[in-house]
Amino acid sequence: MNEPISRRQFLMGSTLATSTLLARGASAPFPTGEGPAAGAAADLAADTVSIDLTGRMVHQMQSGVGASWQSIVYPTVGHGGSGFGGTPPVIPRHSALWKSIERHAEWLGLKFIRAEMDWRQWQPEKGRLTFDSPEMAILERILSWAQGHGSDVLLQCMWPNVEWLAFPEYRRDPALVQASAPCDLDALAQGWVTLLTELVGRRGHSCIRWIHLVNEPNFYWWLVPPDTGADQDRRRQTLYLAEALRAVRAAVRAAGLPVRVMGPGWTDLPILEGLAGEPWWPHVDDVDFHCYGACYDWEDPTAMPASWAFRMGERLGATLPGYREETAKSGRGLFITEFGSQIYGWKADDPAPGSFKSSLKDTEFLVRALNMGIDGANHWSFTNRGDMDGQWQFVETWDRAWKQWLESAVPHRDSYFVLGLATRHIPHRARVMEAAVRGGGVEGRQRVWASALRSPKDSSLTLLIVNDAERSWPLRISLPGQQGGLAKISSTAGARPEAILHYTPVALAGAAAEVNLEPFSLTVLTDTPLSPDGPGRW
Repeated sequence: MNEPISRRQFLMGSTLATSTLLARGASAPFPTGEGPAAGAAADLAADTVSIDLTGRMVHQMQSGVGASWQSIVYPTVGHGGSGFGGTPPVIPRHSALWKSIERHAEWLGLKFIRAEMDWRQWQPEKGRLTFDSPEMAILERILSWAQGHGSDVLLQCMWPNVEWLAFPEYRRDPALVQASAPCDLDALAQGWVTLLTELVGRRGHSCIRWIHLVNEPNFYWWLVPPDTGADQDRRRQTLYLAEALRAVRAAVRAAGLPVRVMGPGWTDLPILEGLAGEPWWPHVDDVDFHCYGACYDWEDPTAMPASWAFRMGERLGATLPGYREETAKSGRGLFITEFGSQIYGWKADDPAPGSFKSSLKDTEFLVRALNMGIDGANHWSFTNRGDMDGQWQFVETWDRAWKQWLESAVPHRDSYFVLGLATRHIPHRARVMEAAVRGGGVEGRQRVWASALRSPKDSSLTLLIVNDAERSWPLRISLPGQQGGLAKISSTAGARPEAILHYTPVALAGAAAEVNLEPFSLTVLTDTPLSPDGPGRW
């Protein structure tokens, strides 16, 4: 996701951006000075919370949860936010840094990786292939890691960004070359076949399960003449996107390549009357959207720094249940391929996107989306410089003050130990179980959200519980048929990592367990605890 140029016109999201290295401590939970329901009394009728697990599976995911991992090193000339520069070159100088990055990817349990590239890193000129470029070496390392860990990859072309594939009207202007839709759809389709034949066929990266043609074509990176960027014809763009998807999908199928085509990749979780009426619908195997504008249900969207903010529950309710019904009936998957927070601030090195408040909100968004049947989710982003459009990253790889690579990657304090803690515990292709939450309301707003997940590998149970109220709750969980006890960890603002990662035992009394939900927190309950220093759950 990258910083919008016309928010009011397009209602789009971006990616957002103090070096908050682990040693520097936690960021403030409320960077804008707004706390949840400040001074409000809790509803007297809802002083306890219960969660009942019925044992009924409501959905099984096609993939898992992970993050965007960029292979683009060289900066873009035009609008491109922080879609480059977060991952170091694969050279001996950065050997220790690379090993630390891969250890963090393992700890976070990145099971669904959106590997980002652009066309210039492997075909800068028509007919000239550069599979040994520095950026292709990065992509190769990312894919090798995913292949070795059993993670799924969505290979994402962020933008073609080569003059020869841009429309003639945009050539010789590097900013417009980056934003141009491809002028030659046959060349685009055959290019994908060439690239996939190399990566999947010759190099054996069967982890590439999906491909995606362009980042957010309903925002900026799909200009079709006479579009200027500020003035765009959305209908014409959508029809041309459908043509591109049709051409690429047909070519990939004709070549017998075992990948699926995903689209449209629109932001910001747009409300559509129906998916089947969209021109791109017949030409995608699976459907995806991005989301950056969601705020907590108890917040006033009009008071947010971002004018495009909306209440999370209202937007989720108006989109995902209907989209899930349509995609399921047609045999398609439904994915959120970018999500994060830009509503509390963005630009430069703004810490708001990775703050505790944003990270807990992102985790709540994930929990609620899981219950609505998504097949995979991808956080923006795993590595990110953090000095261009906000601090989004799970891990720090870049010294923002000195503008150089770090010797070793370190956690980005809150995103790593809140949203990353959830990602770490979510099984690959999880079975989402029914979890009925009762209680947990404040002033008519639900403040406690839970998702129950079982691993298809060993049937282990994980519960993710978000309390977005500034008060604690006694919680009783009904777990019929559960054998043995549970282990609990919680993430709260300002807590030290060693305290967050310490499991405490939770005994069962009959088929129930009782715990306390701390204020404004993520609680993870599991019957299969992870080693604090070991890999996440796959």
